[in-house]
Amino acid sequence: MRHFRVLIVTYAYWEGLSRLPALLHEAGCEICVLGVPDNFPSYSRFVKRLFISPNDVDAVVADLNVHLQNQTNKYDWVIISDDPLLYALEKRRNETWVKENFPTIAGDAGIDFITSKSAFIEACRNKNIKVPDFDLCSDLLQIQAAGHRLGYPLVIKQEQGFAGLAVRIVDHAESLSGIHVERQVIAQEFIRGRLASAAAVFKKGKPIAWFSYYRSRTWGDCGPSAAIEAKVFPELEYMLNQLGELSGFHGLCGIDFFEQENTGELILLEQNFRPTLTINLGKRLGVDFAMAIRILLGNDEAIKEHALTQKTVAKRVIPLFPQDVFRAIDAQDRRGLLKWCVYPLWWREMRWNEPFIMFLNLRHIIQKLRGIKKVNTRRFV
Repeated sequence: MRHFRVLIVTYAYWEGLSRLPALLHEAGCEICVLGVPDNFPSYSRFVKRLFISPNDVDAVVADLNVHLQNQTNKYDWVIISDDPLLYALEKRRNETWVKENFPTIAGDAGIDFITSKSAFIEACRNKNIKVPDFDLCSDLLQIQAAGHRLGYPLVIKQEQGFAGLAVRIVDHAESLSGIHVERQVIAQEFIRGRLASAAAVFKKGKPIAWFSYYRSRTWGDCGPSAAIEAKVFPELEYMLNQLGELSGFHGLCGIDFFEQENTGELILLEQNFRPTLTINLGKRLGVDFAMAIRILLGNDEAIKEHALTQKTVAKRVIPLFPQDVFRAIDAQDRRGLLKWCVYPLWWREMRWNEPFIMFLNLRHIIQKLRGIKKVNTRRFV
């Protein structure tokens, strides 16, 4: 089996990315990492070479440019693994090397779709993908008008953002007085229903593998998943194909959506155009992401023969480590915390195959229990 050279580029300190090297290794990849000091993927035992950049997103982009120019043998895949890097690269979209390594084959339209939430939701609506009703607003008066039309609670989204940082839920019209609008925002209908997500692999705009699940527990209202429950949504394939046509996306991504309370319809919330927290759970949910990555890096014709769709589901809720431990601590859920101590079935979710990452997670948990360190939920997406 051919070994593919893959470069993970990372700026954000996201624990979820620590799962990526093991998956790439299983797919037969030789893995290098370029990023800020102490980034999570750098602790993986499956990383062959590590290149350190200053702790500045523009410096990481500049170093990436130089690094790629100095390669005698090109990488088979450059993974832009977090949103701040995608936004920084978007500012340099006119440079040839950026277009060559941005995860889309759709040119400027694909770059806009990936980096602009307003371009994303408008394009989805025009493609007849079901999204919440929304208005684009440039000032407070327009937001107030949107609230009057859409009702409350009202969801307000910034043009760019990630991990819930750019999202605010306003319960009443009176609460709008504290909002300052510096640039265009999205005022969006609040959808009632069950929150769900999917992890997917796209090759040049075509979905080749995916699995989906309910987000049974989250760490904070807008935070990362803490436990999931597998669920097959037959309608998801159509949505993914439509999204692929719009984005021309190439790589690993995540999709968030609601199963609407009264109708059971799927309402798309957003697409995260980078590896997400559950990428290592594919085989548990009946989908081999390692095979999908080999297809992504190999022959185009293999797509027709090996599209990998979820056909089986786990019969129980799967807790995520360490996210569910942090959730239990913050929620003072003593029963949930005790399960991690005495329930052997949950121990299998711990990172035994990655000793350095396991040690790092345990150290953060101990520090949090002792009150030494406040752990930021945004680092564990």
